[in-house]
Amino acid sequence: MDFFLESIILIILIIIQSIFGIGLLLLGTPTFLLLGYDFSNTLNFLLPSSIAISYLQFINLKTPSKKIIFEYNIFCLPFLIFFLLIALIFKEALNFEFYVAIILIISSLLVLKKNTFFLKTKNIVKHRKFILIFIGTIHGLTNMGGGFLSIFSSLINKNNKKLTRHFIAYGYLVMGLLQYFILLSLEYKNLNFSKIYYIFIVFLIYFPSQKIFKKFNNFLFGKIISIIALFYGIIILILNFYAN
Repeated sequence: MDFFLESIILIILIIIQSIFGIGLLLLGTPTFLLLGYDFSNTLNFLLPSSIAISYLQFINLKTPSKKIIFEYNIFCLPFLIFFLLIALIFKEALNFEFYVAIILIISSLLVLKKNTFFLKTKNIVKHRKFILIFIGTIHGLTNMGGGFLSIFSSLINKNNKKLTRHFIAYGYLVMGLLQYFILLSLEYKNLNFSKIYYIFIVFLIYFPSQKIFKKFNNFLFGKIISIIALFYGIIILILNFYAN
């Protein structure tokens, strides 16, 4: 893959996630799968930068409810671990492009039509444990739980911009650390570490980007990200259909 194109894509994704808390995995996973990376090396390429951004966001923002963090740890993370193991063990049999496309389309439509699908926030609160299990399952299998995590965080935190991004940062940080540990444990010999230096770009971009975060309309950008993700999902699905 062309070094310049690869660098431009990753820098754009780092800027997006530094400002809004999601984007690097949500858009990076389908992008690099389309460009020929296998699932394991896509994780290896994206996770270090995602972990670094999430850590910086987590330590620099207001702490969300300890209760929801506890529930997240108990109900989301075990399913993340279990289904990531399945994804890595059976990676040759799984069509990741197809699953990623389907999840992108569904999560994008849910974000764009959030008020239609989630009329009552109290229903989300009531069924939050099942939703957390679902997020862990999806993220373990496809690395694409970010869209659902952002919807859940926004509704639980009543659209508070800082609390929403902080919970997303915590979710991505813990999931990313677990994913990377499991990935290194199972796939170390098959991974390419020549691009690990990209993590240093995070520290050059993150702090200047926080000035933009303070001014940006999260609602508008969430719509833009979801439209891009929806477009991605449809394109991947079409390409997958013709490939078969």
